[in-house]
Formats: sequence, C-alpha cells, structure tokens
Amino acid sequence: MDVDAIRDIVKEEIGVVAAPKNDKNLQPIEEIRGMTLLLEMEYADESIRSQGTGFFVAHDKIATNCHVLLGATKVIAKHIEADTTYTIEGIIAFDTENDLVVLKTADKGTSFQLGDSDMVKSGEPICVLGYPKEEECRSDGTLIGFLNRGKRIRFKAPIGPGYSGGPVLNGKREVIAVIQGGKNKSGDDGIAISSNTLKALLAEAGNVEVEPLSTWQKRLNVLMLTVYNLYECGRWYKRTLSILRCAWHVVKGTFYGIRASIKHTSGNYQSAIAVYDKIIVSKLIPFLKTAYAARGMAKSGLGNYQDGIEDANEAIFLDPDSGTGYFSRGHVNLMYAKYKTDQGKLKKSRSRFQDAISDLTEAINLNPETAKSYNLRGWTKYLLGQVETQKGNRKKSKKLFQAAISDADEALQLELKNAKYRSAFYHTRGAAKAGLGDHNGAIEDFNESIRLRPKKVLYYHDRGLSKEAFGQQEAAEVDFAKAKELDPDSKDKS
Repeated sequence: MDVDAIRDIVKEEIGVVAAPKNDKNLQPIEEIRGMTLLLEMEYADESIRSQGTGFFVAHDKIATNCHVLLGATKVIAKHIEADTTYTIEGIIAFDTENDLVVLKTADKGTSFQLGDSDMVKSGEPICVLGYPKEEECRSDGTLIGFLNRGKRIRFKAPIGPGYSGGPVLNGKREVIAVIQGGKNKSGDDGIAISSNTLKALLAEAGNVEVEPLSTWQKRLNVLMLTVYNLYECGRWYKRTLSILRCAWHVVKGTFYGIRASIKHTSGNYQSAIAVYDKIIVSKLIPFLKTAYAARGMAKSGLGNYQDGIEDANEAIFLDPDSGTGYFSRGHVNLMYAKYKTDQGKLKKSRSRFQDAISDLTEAINLNPETAKSYNLRGWTKYLLGQVETQKGNRKKSKKLFQAAISDADEALQLELKNAKYRSAFYHTRGAAKAGLGDHNGAIEDFNESIRLRPKKVLYYHDRGLSKEAFGQQEAAEVDFAKAKELDPDSKDKS
C-alpha cells in the first residue's frame, strides 16, 4: 500500500475528510487558521445594501478595503459558519492610498498569521477567501506578478463582487495580501495589497483612539476616494458620470470660490460666509477644506471667534497634512487675541497670541514655502511684543520684535512679485523695527510699503508715528493728513 493510501485511511479514522477544490468549508481545520467575515453595509438610503469581506488580523482588529466602507452609516460583521455577529466600535487606522482600513471590534475573533509579502514569488499557488454571496467561498489560483514596487500583487483566481477585503493566502496559509478587486471582465485576474503594507498600517494603529465611522466618512481623503472609486470600479457609464461629476465640482467650486473671495476681501464677511456655506452644503470635495478654513476666518471678522475656531478645526480634520487649517486657526486666534487686548484682558490675550503662533508654526512646518504664514506669524509676534511692552517686560518684547523681523525677512524672500503681499511684509518688518526703537529703519520699510500700495491708510499712519518719534514732526503731520484724506473716518494719530 502506498503512502497516500495510508494517509487517506488515517484521515478517515480521525474524522478528517479530503475536501473538494474551491470549498473552504470542508477543508481540514488545521489547514486554514483565522476568521474571515461577511461585512454588510447600511446607508442613509435604506433601499441600498452592499457587502464585502474582512478578516481578523488581531483578536480585536479586522482588516478590509477602504472602498468597501465608503458612504456607509453602519457596518455589520458576521461570521456565517459560527452564526456570530461582531460589534464594530470604529476605525483605528486607514490608508486611502493603499485602500486599507482597520476596524476595532468589541468582541474577540481568531486572527490570521500575516506572512512576508516580500518573500513571495511569481508562480506560487495561492488561495483567496471572500463573500461573493451569503456564504464564504474559496478560490485557488496562482500569483502572477507585482505592481507599484511590490505594494500590489497580481494573481489568477476566480473572484467577483464581495471578495474585496478578503485575504490572499500562500501555501503556509499565511496572509500575503488583501484582495482589492478584479482587473478584467472574466474576474480571474485580481489585484491585492501586499501584507507588508498592511503590517505597516497595523504598526501605526497601536493604542490610538477609535474614530466613529460617521466621522471617518467626512475626511477629505476618504471623500476623494469615493469619487475615485466610482471611476476605478464602475462600468463605462459610471466612469463617464464620475468624470462629469468631478468636472462639475471643479467648475462650481471655482465659481463659488471667486465670489466668496471677492466678498471676503472687501470685508463683506456675512455674504462671503453665505457662499462658503453653499460650497460646504454642496459637498464640493476639492474645495471643502478651503471653504471651512476661509469661513472660519470670515467668522472671526464678525467676532464669532469660537465658531471660527470650529471651522478651522474641521479644515484640519479634513486634511491634517495641509497647512491650510492651521493657518486659518492661527488667524482666528490672532483676531481673538486682539479682541482680548482691546478689552484689557492681557493674560487671556497672551494665551491666544501664543496659540496663534503655535498654529502658524505648524502651518509653516507643513508648507514651508508659504510666505503669508511667515508674515502672519511675524505680525502676531509683533502684537504680542506690544502687550509685553505694556506689561513692562522689555526683554520679552525685544525678543518678540526681533523674531517678527526674521519672519518678515523670510516672507519677503519667498514672495518676490506680488505687490500687495510684499507691501504687508514690509509693514510688518517696519512695525517691529519701530518697536525696537529703530524708527529710521522703520521709515524705510514703510516707504517701501507705500510705494507698493500707495492707498493703504495704515501705512501712512504708522510712518507718521515713526517720523514723529524720530523728531520729524512736520513730515509726520503730512502723513497723518494723507491718511485722513484717504479715509476721513480713520482714527487720529495715537
């Protein structure tokens, strides 16, 4: 009797029966260890339903694709064979670029072993698990290649809708990839995200705070993925719809953006806010972050500082890697600090000035080529220096004025053409020089500000103050008169 015959007799004696191909449910239990789950999505429109696959990567963590969850208001995770439903607490890690997300569960499950995707080779046999219907299915196939420097794996195996988010297993039954979808109509050419990419994401998860699904859905990169997924995964008419939708968003958002900018720049903050509201309500995705950031600054112009900070926080949430939201919050904190200074509440104004400096520093760290961020930080330091001067802290104020000059210098080096911006940068530097008592240097900077923007009242007023302090009384009176001529309602010299 040969070895295979003996092995079959032993299996029969211990109750393990050889399974037919493509039927995972009848595989020996020691062959595949780990739990795959049917993920059912619910949406605001109760008539819509969809499903995908997930699998345990730790006793309380499930991995799947981002695109599986897009737009869902609720996710239900089921293990059909065990007739068990797992409670999803929220999301603890995600990577929209690689279409991966990790869900946190309140209940425990059996996790798969993650293999080293860098060690797999073309031609290796693989099997994939997923839920194309209401039961788990297995398809056997072959690994056929790599894409995107090994972050994507191509394989041949029969798959279809519902397999997305399922595991790709090697001969050791280790997960070497996460199914992303099929690449041809026959459904036998699949793409998956490598297990090492998933490992990197899991390493970032740690003990981070769980984010509700509803909050995650609002993230800018998740919203952008929604549009991309319609194009990438849809049929030709859906792709056409996606392109038209994106184009309409750009046209509509650009039109609204120009209108809002004109109103905002003219000081008509209420009308500007109404336009920003339209962008946000219409969910014009490419413009959402900017709309929230700009609306926050407009609200601060009306004295609605707390609402302005909330909008800036929303912009930060939508795109935490952009400096836009931090610039907005820095601006609002600066306006809030000036308000507290005018009220004589210097302790609170100091705190707000420091918050503004911190926000603007973060904006600079994220986008170090933005001249406006340097200048606004410099102006904030100048105003805080004035507060310290009022409190008699000359040493602190001197340090702040010097830092303001450095920021203005940086802004001038970055912005070489725009006269409006450069005039403001020269003014910041001039004001800081005046704070240090260098009125001659301040006058030179104010001269440049006026040359670049000769109708700005503030420039004449501040130059007049420096000329007065420098002993040029007649010249100072000329500047004060010019300021009055340009704006009869402007305040007298102080």
